[in-house]
Amino acid sequence: MTANASRTSSSPSTRTVRRRQLAGLALGTALLGAFLPGAAMAQDKRLTLMTYGALWERIFRPLADDLKKDTGITLEYVSQTSAVEGLTKLQANRDKPQADVWFTSESVALRAATDTKLFVPLDPVKIPNLKMLMKGAANDWFVASYYAPLGIVYRPDLVPGGKITSWNDLWQPAFKNKVSLPAPNIFPGRMILISTLLNGGDINNIQPGLEFLAKQKPNLAAIHSADAQARRALAQGEIWAMVTSPSAVGALRDQKIPAAMVSPKPAPLFFEGVMITRSGKEDLAAAFVNKLLSPEWQKFITDSYNMGPVRTDVKPSAAFLEAMPKEGDGVVVDEAYINANIGKWTDRFNEVTGK
Repeated sequence: MTANASRTSSSPSTRTVRRRQLAGLALGTALLGAFLPGAAMAQDKRLTLMTYGALWERIFRPLADDLKKDTGITLEYVSQTSAVEGLTKLQANRDKPQADVWFTSESVALRAATDTKLFVPLDPVKIPNLKMLMKGAANDWFVASYYAPLGIVYRPDLVPGGKITSWNDLWQPAFKNKVSLPAPNIFPGRMILISTLLNGGDINNIQPGLEFLAKQKPNLAAIHSADAQARRALAQGEIWAMVTSPSAVGALRDQKIPAAMVSPKPAPLFFEGVMITRSGKEDLAAAFVNKLLSPEWQKFITDSYNMGPVRTDVKPSAAFLEAMPKEGDGVVVDEAYINANIGKWTDRFNEVTGK
């Protein structure tokens, strides 16, 4: 062996030491990476959505595999019975929210947007589908998943004459103990406003509406705080009609139960959608929201859940269009005013209905 060769070669024992050193370095690098925030984010692509059980079952669980395939995100779920209850849960654990994305009504979202320590504004760069939406479907903090009217869902096989055409029909003697109205905590304040507008009042004077509702107690089987409660009663024939959104029609028809909907004047229109929390998974949440607004998901929502797509390039389902109010019968409400007064409205509603 030449002198030059001896300088460039190494003994077996030296090579073993070097391999051990390299292995130790690689292990240390891997362990360090595991504790870096970026690496942890890359490894944990689970995203938790807080929403209603019916929405999870009918929209988000069926779409979870597509989300996983397209983004690598595993979608998980935590339940809420109403948007108000969900907000209360999130604010109770503001420093460590139990959900990364929260499903809510536009009305409650306006209230929640003031909590800037809990929620983050939507980033149009990370959510490019925001630019494809109908007017009014998004603001800096909230984006709608769909829109819909509030109307009457009923059993045509049970109601007299097989049809309901106006709000007045619900108060006829034949409907004694057969009607369920939504509590003010869902579809915030809408039932109060409908009754008020029908009886000569307005958003600034709801007394005529409350006085009218007080006289209708014989026909009220229930005041439901969750749609699922009233849908079960409607499915079983315990009630004949409920005030709700078009999604209930699809849910009942899926069970082979006859159902129809009418949205008489005044028919309040509303948005429901999502907000993103400061959970540390804001980028994953933005990817989910962008997927929610994709044409494929918007089409799935209108076809399977019977609600209106907020994308301007997605056509509403035929069943949804049937439930929409006639031209001029829809009304848009002042969400900020309702938010400021919903507490007082709720107390007065509970007093007059005795529920």
